[in-house]
Amino acid sequence: MKTRRSRPAFTLIELLVVIAIIAILIGLLLPAVQKVREAAARMSCANNLHQLGVAAHNYESANNRLPPGTDANGVGCLVFLLPYIEQDNQYRLWNVSPVIPGATTYSQLFYTVPTYRPASTGNDSIPRPPTIYATEGNFKGLLCPAAPSPDAYTTVLLGVYYGTAGKDLPAGYGSNAHVYSSAPGRLVVGRSNYTGMGGYYSPSTNPSNVGFFTHMSNNSVARCPDGTSNSIMFGEMAGGKIVWGGSGGIPDGIGGASWVSGFNYSGFNVPKSGPVANDTDNYYRFSSQHTGLINVCMGDGSVRPLRTSIDFTTWVYLTGIQDGAVVSFGN
Repeated sequence: MKTRRSRPAFTLIELLVVIAIIAILIGLLLPAVQKVREAAARMSCANNLHQLGVAAHNYESANNRLPPGTDANGVGCLVFLLPYIEQDNQYRLWNVSPVIPGATTYSQLFYTVPTYRPASTGNDSIPRPPTIYATEGNFKGLLCPAAPSPDAYTTVLLGVYYGTAGKDLPAGYGSNAHVYSSAPGRLVVGRSNYTGMGGYYSPSTNPSNVGFFTHMSNNSVARCPDGTSNSIMFGEMAGGKIVWGGSGGIPDGIGGASWVSGFNYSGFNVPKSGPVANDTDNYYRFSSQHTGLINVCMGDGSVRPLRTSIDFTTWVYLTGIQDGAVVSFGN
């Protein structure tokens, strides 16, 4: 009678070889998975921007003009587009253009209205009611999947105020600054990774380089001398680190855009990409966390990737609607 001899178990060397092969395969696979995720995030981001472009066109069809970059009281263009991106209930919380019913000129900065944003106290205790503030809420269509999550931002942008008060910014705010929310509003005001394009700088200073959205603007995609396919309408703004030192109850950390802030100017620098958590050179400009590019929505509603290696002059010309320097969209 013959007996079957069993095969000896794997030796230690064989096990180590198998583990090494598996590790190599995983190492080869992970970059591919990361690239797929990154591509998916870029596509989702591009779709968000396209929907904003469609919303802007629909708004113009209904009103014969685009919304202002900010109205007399600082209310930003995305607020006016809320009904066109399926956020009509949020829009109903606003008395827009201007904030105070019955007024025709500047009445009150929107972020000082008690039902829009809680008064600044320097602490994070959010008073209720209202159940929801007009500026409150984070909406998927305004958030890029590649950017930090909304709760990663320690504060948010309320407005980009540069130039002459009453012309380039609300009459009630006389300083030049990117204005951010202190506590507890810093936790309330909704985040956005997209904002309107204001062009190079304040219109009263640089009227030839004006963008689609500026303070009290009255522009139209139908009247864009440089051509809608050559002029940026919306761009990404991922934010950057701001060292507050506890001022206003704001801890050091990422400051990003809100969907009430309206627009940003292109003249602060070329767009930037990459991680923002420790980048103090990012909060004031258009930016993303995509590798080497940001997504932008053109005036015709198309969305294109723009390389952050772009020449500054070319970048500025792409952000104006009437500078007379029509350039091909390039990287």
